[in-house]
Amino acid sequence: MASRGPMVQDLLLDALEDLGQEEFERLKFKLRTTAAPGGKNIPLGRLEKSKREELVELLVDFYEDTAVALIVTIFEDIGLKYNASKLSEVFGKQVQGYKPKYAETVVENYQLIEDRNSLLGESSPLNARYIGLLIIRNHRPQQQREHELCATGRRHLEILEKTTSDYSSTAIENLFEPDESGVTPRTVVLQGPAGIGKSMTVQKIMLDWAVGELYQGMFDYVFCIRCRELGLTEEAKSLADLVVEQCQDMFAPVKEILAFPEKLLFIIDGFDELCFSLQPEDDKFCSNPCSKMSMEDILSNLLRKKLLPKSYLLITTRPGAAERLQRYVKFPRFAEILGFSEKGRRDYFFKFFEDEGKANTALQFIENTTAVSTICFVPMVCCIICSVIKVELETEDKIADTLDTTTKVFVHFSRSLLKHDSKKMKKSLLDEFRNLCSLARVGILEQKILFEEDDLKKHDLAVSDLKGLFLDRRTFHRGIGLHSLYSFLHLCFQEFCAALFYILTDEKKGAPGDNEMDLKNLLDVCEKLGNEHLTLTVRFIFGLSSDKVRAFLEEALQCKTSDLVKPLLLQRAEEVAAEDPPRAGYDLLNFFHCLFESQEAEFARRVMHRFQTIDISFKTLSVLDCRVLAFCLQHSTIQDHSIDLTFCRLKSHHIKALAPGIKNCTVLELGSNRLGNSGVHVLCTILKELDCSVNTLNLDENFLTHACAQELFATLSTSKTLISLNLNDNSFSEASVPFILHLLKTCTSLSVLYLNGNGFDDLGKKRLKQQVKKIELERPFWLWL
Repeated sequence: MASRGPMVQDLLLDALEDLGQEEFERLKFKLRTTAAPGGKNIPLGRLEKSKREELVELLVDFYEDTAVALIVTIFEDIGLKYNASKLSEVFGKQVQGYKPKYAETVVENYQLIEDRNSLLGESSPLNARYIGLLIIRNHRPQQQREHELCATGRRHLEILEKTTSDYSSTAIENLFEPDESGVTPRTVVLQGPAGIGKSMTVQKIMLDWAVGELYQGMFDYVFCIRCRELGLTEEAKSLADLVVEQCQDMFAPVKEILAFPEKLLFIIDGFDELCFSLQPEDDKFCSNPCSKMSMEDILSNLLRKKLLPKSYLLITTRPGAAERLQRYVKFPRFAEILGFSEKGRRDYFFKFFEDEGKANTALQFIENTTAVSTICFVPMVCCIICSVIKVELETEDKIADTLDTTTKVFVHFSRSLLKHDSKKMKKSLLDEFRNLCSLARVGILEQKILFEEDDLKKHDLAVSDLKGLFLDRRTFHRGIGLHSLYSFLHLCFQEFCAALFYILTDEKKGAPGDNEMDLKNLLDVCEKLGNEHLTLTVRFIFGLSSDKVRAFLEEALQCKTSDLVKPLLLQRAEEVAAEDPPRAGYDLLNFFHCLFESQEAEFARRVMHRFQTIDISFKTLSVLDCRVLAFCLQHSTIQDHSIDLTFCRLKSHHIKALAPGIKNCTVLELGSNRLGNSGVHVLCTILKELDCSVNTLNLDENFLTHACAQELFATLSTSKTLISLNLNDNSFSEASVPFILHLLKTCTSLSVLYLNGNGFDDLGKKRLKQQVKKIELERPFWLWL
């Protein structure tokens, strides 16, 4: 890179020779008063006496790679727009000249993905497998959102009905588009739970930029820094060193590339996977991209815009770490990946199976298995399900009909991999599988997802056949060289294997009962703030404790499972249920997910009476969340639950998922949702079929119209328990009045009716008030109209 010094000198000299004497003197004066990069100004005496050639030498000596950018800025400040533009253009051509070579490197590194549906280590072109994901802008204030989310994708939102399956989401090319006020964000945070497609999206961005299909004209260079790699070395580096590694070229014109940060995009992939913590009080200020520092300091200065403040950042992270990230970034734009749309899921199946007949068979299977269909919107889970189904179809086995929880999906996936390796489970292979689970557990507890060869040796996996089945061998850049590490197929799969450690017995080392205290500690630790990374592991343990799952494991793996885990989990569930005050919001929902994952009615029967009032209001719920809630309510020993689901973005399919649990509810707070007339139809069907005893029903602000009036009021008119009905802020009209009058006359238990904010005229209001006066002769009645 030193050889480029004369080239920069020539550029600057040509630029200065174009100036008149007066302009040259103004330039030197401006250099005296301009805050120079790094705070190192040219001494006043040397500056005043310098001629053009001497000034060029001073500029290169003092400002190195930033000299050209500094002169461009000064040209603009003193009104020499043309000179600034000319210098930028000439210098930019040198940077652009290297771009094709770097783009070739990016294409080579990002054009292929590992073929997860094959056990032979094959790869597929990214474009042959990639399906566009739903990405939404997050308009709500960040501080109002909950970030402590589980890794399986509970935050994934089913916001589209079948009629909107072709809805065009915010595309990746629009992530940096100006907002309504015309401001272009310099930092975009793209969040989503594990397995939702963040890293795949990053890979697609890198490839599309390199082939000239994305961000052309906006970014001259795009670099991807994977957070999981930053802890692989303790040696001091500079941002320039990282760029050299990205280019895989020691002679890359890094200084020239970094001289125009406004044309650079840095992708920080997997902020939640950092193996170190960024501490604000320990930050070391640095504005020079060539200064050596620790990985922590490089990332901190880059995020805080102290380093290359005009560059652009795209940061991917799990939602749980987004709040922590917000302390470091300035004015970020938050976007969220929701996963596949209905159409995207179908497209994925057809690309995955390639054979149309098998794809249709697989689609029919998941569409008839509702829980699987729901979680299949998460790309990683969809991949696992497809892998399970593919193996079943290839061996001509009947597709299992028991994939109704995340745990069971992973159990079948593990079985399919082990079956492929050995039709009859070998004892040695089972021992290796236990060792694999031990490795996963240590990694989860230590928040470690990359493993060295030494780690594998410690767990007797160095020469294991399972290494190629369950672990990915990944090659990373360490300096200019390469370094191979291992990781599980995905973090959520590592969490599943970690949970298996507590279930599988070991004849040599004793049963997991010997680790009973270890499991108790895990259950205690996972409740503490900052340990959300243990959430899914604990949920998997609940799922694996199921009698049916254990029986399946024992048959499939030809092993014994622990009898001690389930009683311990029951005890823990009772302890959580006895907490005062009781849990609410996502904390409560996460606990319910554990109960659901077990699919053991006994768990719900033992604890649900403690949750007579369930408040999950103002939390966005998925259909899976609603099924979880329904399962817990369905198996409760009491029938007078009060559930508050206000402003949970519920639609008709959410209500359908809640159906089995509604029978045990007397209070349904469903206000400020999006049920619409179709949602009311579903609700009415449920109320009639289950002979519910609801006494309080809140449907305010739910986009209801006269079209649902007859069915709604006819259904409620037969109720002998309904006391309060809230229909405020809907669109019932004068035509709805006869049906409301019928309700008032026939539902003798009704005492409170809210009808504010509807479309009744004066005559309709008069008729309603007259009927209420008749009722008040017999019993108290309150009408808000």
